[in-house]
This record gives sequence, structure tokens and C-alpha cells, in this order.
Amino acid sequence: MAEAQPQTPLASHLATQESQTQALPDVVSTYRPIKSFKGSKPDTPNYVTSLDFDDSGDFLVTAGDDDVIQIYDVKEGKPKKSVPSKKYGVHLARFTHHQRQVLHASTKVDNSLRLLDLHNEGYIRYFTDHTDTVTSLALAPSADHFVSASKDDTVTVWDLASRNAQGKLKLATPYLVAFDPSASVLAVASQSTSSVLLYDFRNYDKAPFATFDLAPFEEIHTPNTRGRAWTRLEFSNDGKYLMVGTDFHGHFVLDAFDGSIKAFLTGKGGSSGRAAPLSTTGKPRGQGDATFTPDGRYVIGGNGDRSGVLVWDLQQPSQSNDQLHPTETLPNRTRTSLIEYNPRYNMIASADKETIFWLPDEPSKTSEK
Repeated sequence: MAEAQPQTPLASHLATQESQTQALPDVVSTYRPIKSFKGSKPDTPNYVTSLDFDDSGDFLVTAGDDDVIQIYDVKEGKPKKSVPSKKYGVHLARFTHHQRQVLHASTKVDNSLRLLDLHNEGYIRYFTDHTDTVTSLALAPSADHFVSASKDDTVTVWDLASRNAQGKLKLATPYLVAFDPSASVLAVASQSTSSVLLYDFRNYDKAPFATFDLAPFEEIHTPNTRGRAWTRLEFSNDGKYLMVGTDFHGHFVLDAFDGSIKAFLTGKGGSSGRAAPLSTTGKPRGQGDATFTPDGRYVIGGNGDRSGVLVWDLQQPSQSNDQLHPTETLPNRTRTSLIEYNPRYNMIASADKETIFWLPDEPSKTSEK
């Protein structure tokens, strides 16, 4: 994709977006890719495997199968720092609530989690309880607790200040985890049982207070891949919805209180090209290709093996069998295998072999349409 330059410097554009308090319905159809970045070896087709914005929205961290952690300065619109992790590999890179710290999973040698200090590029702490591949990481909002899920069939609770696990759940294929916005509820997706379990995080060692059975919904929408294609578990920021993303067919949006189906988001053009935790295809790693917008009204996501980014409006009525079709397809010349919405700015980052920054048209241009 040719790298398109915004008409104003990126920092100025972001400042304008921040100050205008534009409602998403006014701009969601105007997002366009404005910057693209190749991996550490531009001539080698490396894959980006995870994306995460820090709390301030000023920085983006990516991990790739080139074993490099890349930090981007969002306002400057350029790479800020590259930290290689050649010995241990890197996946699921996540900013903690301390801007100079990144937590990530290992992909080589062992299955430990590592806490990196970006200032001196040294590791602060290792977390070494898991005996198989880590498949999901979730940091508690506004706290230093985090939870990891692994192919060793455990969900482990940690505190960033201690290398010792704080607690552990033993479950069948608990490969995806997520906190609700209040950090009081921990959701665990048990893929082989087609269920999502909800725990009171203060009493996670007790039985789940709710279990959502997705098997009836899968019989309708994904009968050939029940549980095997799940790639993402995410609450909306208002806590009303819980999304179970899939690699191929679409995404389930559930009522977060009773587990009823709000919509099945359909319209994807095939696979995202990334492996679900239960997959044995050998595809590159990923973290799901759909996410909620901050207002909880929209889900944005990849279009499978086609170009473009899809937008689903949860305020639109569903069709038969609760299917909800996209209301917009945002133009993009490459596949979108990962996508994240910036928590502070009206900005999107997406990735496959490249990392791409998206912004809506400037307010003056949007108002002219």
C-alpha cells in the first residue's frame, strides 16, 4: 500500500480529533489508512501478531513473528523504539498501566511471561508457572493484576509486583480471558465446551456465577467449527455486551448479563489468516480481528481474506437468525488480521504484514459531505 500523507501533521490531526468531541456516527464511515509501517525486515514477509495501545493513547506496541517488539509514537506517526526478543520470541505484547513497561508471552524456549522495561530494555520480572503455550493475556483495568490463559488448561492470576502466581483455575481449554470494565468480572472462554464462564474476580476460586452456553448459537451460525475457531473475548466499554470473535464465520455479540445473543456479525470474506488457539493449521498467531468502539455501539473488524475493514452498527436491527450485516466497508488494499481502537483518539490501528494507522476525515471535510 502506498503510504498516504495526511494534509496536516499527524499530531495536529489527532489534536483536532481530540478537541472536536465528534460523535462516532458522524465519522465512522470516513476512516482512511494514512500511514503504514513494515516490519523489522521490510523485504521479508513477517506477520504482526499483536497490537496494544497504552492508557494515554500516545503509544502503540506491536509484536511480530520476527521476534521484535515495536513501539510507535502515535502523535509523531513513526516508530519510536524496537526491542528484539530473538531468544524467547514475543506474542501478546501489552502495555501495563506504567507507560514504560510492556508485558508479553514467550514463543520459544519456555512458556514464561516477561515484563520489559522499555527505558533500559531490560526485563524486570519473569512469570514462569505455565507449562504450555500462553493463548491470552488480560490486564485488569486500573490495577496491576493480570490473568493469563494457556494450553496447559489453566487460567493463572498474577500481580505485576510478584513473580509468584496469586491463584489458578484448572479448566477444559480455557484459552481466552477478559475483564469487564469494572475489573470485578473475569470471563473465561472454554472452547471445547462452547461456553463462557463468568467469575467474581474477588472470589475467582469459587464456582462461576454464570455460564453462557454458545452451543445453540453455534449450531445455527458455525456448525462446522463449534468452539474451534474462537479467537477473541472482549467486553464493550459500557459493560453491556460480550463479544466472542471467530477466525472465519463472524462474531457473536452476547448480552453480558444474561448471555442471550444480541447479534451474530456476518459478512466476513473468509478466514483472517490467523490461528485460533485450538487450530492445528500452522497459521501465524493472532489476537482476533474485531473490537468494540469505545461507545459500545459499533464493532470494527477485518474482512477475512478480502481487503477492507467492516463496521457493524449494534443499533441496527438484526436479520433472520440474529444475523447483523456490516453497515460500512472502509477501504483498504490489504488484509486486516488484527485491529484495535485507540482509547483516547478517534484512531484505529490494524495489521497483517504491515501496521496501519487510520484516521477519519478532518471535521471540516466531514461536515462538507
